[in-house]
This record gives sequence, structure tokens and C-alpha cells, in this order.
Amino acid sequence: MASVSQFNADLELQHIYLEVYAERYHHLKAFVEAYYCFTHGAVTKNDKPDWEAIFDTGLRTTQSCGVMDRKLLVRDMLVPFSVLVGMMKVMVRDDDLTIDGLRQLLDEKLQYVILTRVEYSKLVKQGLKEAMPAGFYQTNSHYYQQNTARYDVADITLVE
Repeated sequence: MASVSQFNADLELQHIYLEVYAERYHHLKAFVEAYYCFTHGAVTKNDKPDWEAIFDTGLRTTQSCGVMDRKLLVRDMLVPFSVLVGMMKVMVRDDDLTIDGLRQLLDEKLQYVILTRVEYSKLVKQGLKEAMPAGFYQTNSHYYQQNTARYDVADITLVE
């Protein structure tokens, strides 16, 4: 028997699929975040998505590890949401959109990073707030399709 969280994750995945298939992207972020919460156990005692728990489940940068005051931290998607949406649009364009394909994309690319506000400002200053570096898209680049490319370029180290 599947767990409640797994059932809810599958339900959110179906929501994502329907919204992407209909090319309606304006409410997609809420479904994507809920999917993340359910697949990573970031839920309340009532099995609802717990956005604050992402601070406990996300990857951390080395500089954010000792910081306990959440006001000094930022949660950021490893691969920006706009890039994920772009990948979903390609799936629609190429008529490759399936539930399994969408699950694989999200399982590979959807992760949160907890970083300091100073580190986040480095991303912003380098134009990487909502974008991946050019090398992410270039097959001959070291950064090609590397989820951590933004952080690598900005010289922000993630804890393994």
C-alpha cells in the first residue's frame, strides 16, 4: 500500500502534467513545490506541504551550514524554476510529455538549496538568479546539463 505522501506526490504530478499539457504555466510553481514537499517528506502532521521544512530537507552550502537564523538564509531551486518550465515546454513541443517523463525530469532536476543571503546576492550579481550559465546548454562545456552549474560558476560550494 502506498503512503499518503506518495499518493499526494502522484496527485501533484498529475496536476503538473495537466497544466503543462494545457500550456498553462501560471500556477505551476505551487504544484511543483508541493510535489517536492511530498517526495522529500516536508509535510505537516496533517500531511500538507510544509514550505518551511524545505529549510531542513534542502541541500546546503558550506557557508550556510552553521547558520541557524532563517532570516539570514534563502531557499533557492538548484535548477531555476524558469529553466524547469523551459524543459517542460520542450517536452510539449517535441510531443514527449508523459507522466513518467515528467517524474524523471523533476526527480533529476528539482532540488532546493539553502544558502546565505550573501551567496544568493552573488548569484544575482552574476545574472544567475533565474538562469543557468551558457555552458549548461553547450554540449562541449564542462557544465553541460550539470544541475550545480550556477553554483559552480558563482564559486558557491554545496555540502555533499
